[in-house]
Amino acid sequence: MNAQRLKLKDQSLKNMTLSKKEKTAIFISNAITLYSSKMQDEKAQEYQSVIDFILKNTPEEFRTDLSIELIDDVFAFISEQHMKVS
Repeated sequence: MNAQRLKLKDQSLKNMTLSKKEKTAIFISNAITLYSSKMQDEKAQEYQSVIDFILKNTPEEFRTDLSIELIDDVFAFISEQHMKVS
């Protein structure tokens, strides 16, 4: 019985696709991580904000779902999770 449940669960996970908003959140997360890394290495341009960096590094087709609220939500989530891991 458990093997059958696992098989069904595994099969349903294979059929899952990410929404456009979820993909946008992933781009935001990756851009924040890259920006943070560049800031630590002092390679980020001093005049460039994290918002500008996200805008420049998000593909055009995902910019329609980009909003300051989504950026704030992703940033807050990353910050909270980082604190839990530390």
